[in-house]
Amino acid sequence: MPISATDERIAFGAEAPAVKNPAGASLVSKFLKLLCSVSFGVVLLILLGLASFFGMIIMQQNVDGFDNYFAALTPAQRLLYSNLGLFDIYHTWYYNGLLALLSINIILSSIDRFPKVWKYVTKPNVTVPVRWLQSQKQTAETTLDGSKEMAAERIADAFREAGWRRTATAEKGGKLFVMGESGLWNRFAFLAVHIGLPVVFLGGFLTSQ
Repeated sequence: MPISATDERIAFGAEAPAVKNPAGASLVSKFLKLLCSVSFGVVLLILLGLASFFGMIIMQQNVDGFDNYFAALTPAQRLLYSNLGLFDIYHTWYYNGLLALLSINIILSSIDRFPKVWKYVTKPNVTVPVRWLQSQKQTAETTLDGSKEMAAERIADAFREAGWRRTATAEKGGKLFVMGESGLWNRFAFLAVHIGLPVVFLGGFLTSQ
């Protein structure tokens, strides 16, 4: 079908819509994922431990007897330790930077983990594969008389008598699952540690200033 000059201008002169490059967003997400990762936190802890180790084996300038210790060092040691800030390592920018990064890592990992824990607490996964149940170290099988609903009620009663106050029942694929659980709020214990550590770090930082 013939087209007019106007149609040609529309067909060939119009610019294609720009495609957004997700590279920037990808880099940001990767960076945030790194800050939230446990492995990154472990690396920061190792680096902090190493820096603290140097702070223990090298006398700090605010300790009594530092003048005699400093005089006993070789000129090369004095120059190296001074340039690296090892005589006052707990006030160096890199030590405080490691503390700040570790605090951010702890806070972000808590924020990242909390929704998963909350979802498990509020909406537990009751229906799990039978093969998975049978593969557990503590597993047993028994036969109960009556309907599966009656058997589920007896199992739930046994859970409650054993101290497992929270019970849930769900059916899937013709199978009836009964879950019992105790110590549910222990899953939030990590928050006490994750809140306490940054508070301790902040207190130590403010005290050392």
